[in-house]
Amino acid sequence: MLVTGVASLAIGSLAGLCAAIGPTLVALMIRAGFRPAIAAAAIISSTLPNYWSPGSTDNILVAQIANIAVMDQINYISGKILLLFVFCVIALTVICFLFGDYKKNGTFQEAGTTKAGELNRPLPELPANPNILKAFAPLLPVVLLFVISLWFPQIKMSVATAMLIGFIYVIFVTRSNPAELVKKFFDGMGSGYGNIIGLIIAAGVFAAGLRSCGVVAGFIEYLKDSSEIAKLGGSFGPYVLGVMTGSGNAAAFAFCESVVPHAADFGMKIQDLGFLTCLSATLGRVSSPLAAGVILIAGIAGTSPIEVIKRSALVSLGAIVLTIFLM
Repeated sequence: MLVTGVASLAIGSLAGLCAAIGPTLVALMIRAGFRPAIAAAAIISSTLPNYWSPGSTDNILVAQIANIAVMDQINYISGKILLLFVFCVIALTVICFLFGDYKKNGTFQEAGTTKAGELNRPLPELPANPNILKAFAPLLPVVLLFVISLWFPQIKMSVATAMLIGFIYVIFVTRSNPAELVKKFFDGMGSGYGNIIGLIIAAGVFAAGLRSCGVVAGFIEYLKDSSEIAKLGGSFGPYVLGVMTGSGNAAAFAFCESVVPHAADFGMKIQDLGFLTCLSATLGRVSSPLAAGVILIAGIAGTSPIEVIKRSALVSLGAIVLTIFLM
């Protein structure tokens, strides 16, 4: 979770973050004896440090509404983010043991004890003589994205570009037949489109249907007109919208534009209500089986999105309650 938290400073997109570091970290956790669902939940529950980034769209939006500098907003919430991140780490660790998601010796796949809804995907055999250059290959895209984002921000590199560079690196390091590697590369892409992208498209259609039917707009209007429950509305409202739509930004922007400017009428500061709104929407996204990042990380782990959010949703709800008390 610490590694994911650091990586989230450079990669703000949940789907992009999962694509970049998911294959490496999930495989390591499963190999270490964690159930695939908790391995996936650990990735999506570790993104709060992104709020320390000046490039965070949530920070920029709230700072604009409050008419303050982005760094002033970051300094204002930095202590809360640290406490919430520590809470998420501790809470998911507790959930891991409550669900029995860790087995010290061996893996769940090897023992054949995966729960319903999880894919019993066998892990590859460990090499007798590990090669450091080959072992570094899965980490290369993450290192590239992190280094370039922090130290060379003028260079724009997408997750796809970083992964393509990693693929070229694999060709040189393994000295394999490029034609065979290219076939495997595109086989993986095809599998991803068939098993993951299709679900993401279906989830997007469902979320668009909710918006078209006026469910989202009606929900916002109700909360906007209920000033007596502003704090609860500003927390659980965006959370519910995030779960319903699978998008943190959509829920956060909708609430920030319509509710947050009236924070003074509710006895709150714009910085507080804006942060509460954006944070709740972000946590709603990682609690939604419709979120692209959740579907992606579940596919990487070989498990069901429902199994993943059974764990991540508990952490998210606890974090929202803690945030309300911190306000």
